[in-house]
Amino acid sequence: MEYKLEITKKLEDLGDQLDSDDFVAILNLPDANLCSKRGEMVELPDGARRQACKDCITQKVKLGERLSKGEVMEAIDYFAFEWGTRFITVNGRGEVFHPGIREMTLWKIRYAALKGIQSYIFTPGNDLDQNVSRTLANYGVNVMMSLRGNPFIDADFFDGKTYSVPDDPSLQNPAMIAGKLRGLIMAYKESPKQSEEGTTRIGMNYSVSEDDLKNPEKLRELKESANTNGIFFVCNTDFKPHTDKEVQAQLGALSREYTDFHQSHSTGVNGQCQMGAGSSATVDFDGRMFRCPYFMGKGDGKFQYMTDEQRKKVVTKYITDREFACALRRTLITV
Repeated sequence: MEYKLEITKKLEDLGDQLDSDDFVAILNLPDANLCSKRGEMVELPDGARRQACKDCITQKVKLGERLSKGEVMEAIDYFAFEWGTRFITVNGRGEVFHPGIREMTLWKIRYAALKGIQSYIFTPGNDLDQNVSRTLANYGVNVMMSLRGNPFIDADFFDGKTYSVPDDPSLQNPAMIAGKLRGLIMAYKESPKQSEEGTTRIGMNYSVSEDDLKNPEKLRELKESANTNGIFFVCNTDFKPHTDKEVQAQLGALSREYTDFHQSHSTGVNGQCQMGAGSSATVDFDGRMFRCPYFMGKGDGKFQYMTDEQRKKVVTKYITDREFACALRRTLITV
């Protein structure tokens, strides 16, 4: 049985409200670009090594000034009261529970909840602990576990498979990461606060590759095991398209085939990503405003220095330009 991610179902239930020019469903609040994952190496079959999360799009984002709690509070309040925002996401940069930003992430979740706003976060799992996992479950946070940098996760993960502990501390530690992800799943299963029947608050995000084209059976087994354990499963292609258009088309087809409900995004409604190309806006860790949390560069001004009139102009631009299903990939809507 496939389970729809709770935020996906709630976005769908908003219906025509998503198309309104005075409503923003999602406020993206990325934090500073800190990530423990980038220090990990994985060993390839030929003995060569590569970074666990090689080609992650956010690695080039430079650190800079960070919004204070007061400024983040102002952003949440502004979108809650002026745009009726229902969700915040904390993603698009590094690991949201890195020790350097963990407390800010948890504070965003708690403060948003006070305003009746639900949170959605992405994590590779490295910096989870029991307290964090329980807090996420108790606040009903939707969590997407990233498998991009965790290639060891397979169908047997759900059957208690024992993973290795490397002798070399520079290598990825599958046993440690698997334990933390299992702890997160258990925290949600044990939480008294559950989502409605047919939905789930935890998902897995898988990035398809040419290896999956050669052996789709492994991907199918992983998806089925995730579903059996009440987890939403979504596949994506890389943000940077393959140089061979035919291969890219095959990867896109594979991604749709093995994504629950054949959605193109976890926040997709009618074929459009609401997190970056639909009813959303992004206030970056330093206040720069973007349409999509995976955008980088100068942005459209810094939220904390803008007037309400300037803010409204920028946000209106984001939510009225809906030409693409994905703002970053610039893929056309096919639904």
